[in-house]
Amino acid sequence: MELAFAVLCLIIGAVLMPPLIYFAGISTLGRYEGGSLGHLFHTQYADLSNASVASWIVLLGPYGFYLLYKGLKAWWRAGAS
Repeated sequence: MELAFAVLCLIIGAVLMPPLIYFAGISTLGRYEGGSLGHLFHTQYADLSNASVASWIVLLGPYGFYLLYKGLKAWWRAGAS
């Protein structure tokens, strides 16, 4: 179950996060010259191989939030007993 959820989080980070970031940027800052969703995907995956911290945070972010949730839940339960 944990492995399936980890894979799901990585898929969300790889497929869903770049469009969400792109559309959030368009809605807050407006369109910009030379920026497209395809270009964002290309730079996202190219920067993963270049060890860009920002690209790795986008990819691993959903799984990191899941681990944070599990840790806080365990901490809350440990404090209740």
